[in-house]
Amino acid sequence: MPTNLNNVEYTRVTSPIPNWIIKADITDEEGNVVADFGVDGVDVNAWWNSQSEEFQLDILAIFIGYIKESIAP
Repeated sequence: MPTNLNNVEYTRVTSPIPNWIIKADITDEEGNVVADFGVDGVDVNAWWNSQSEEFQLDILAIFIGYIKESIAP
């Protein structure tokens, strides 16, 4: 089972809309690359929008606390 991320790169995209592209290798316990985020990386906005509504709501529930703290620390 994959357990680690290696060679992680984040690239900020500002146009046409703000976004992030993530590249990384996924390795097993022995350090062998078993998958990656693709040559062009993963477009975070596209990935997010491809997730189920239930998953998105679960993550939004986590973000609510961070947003509250930035509004009223």
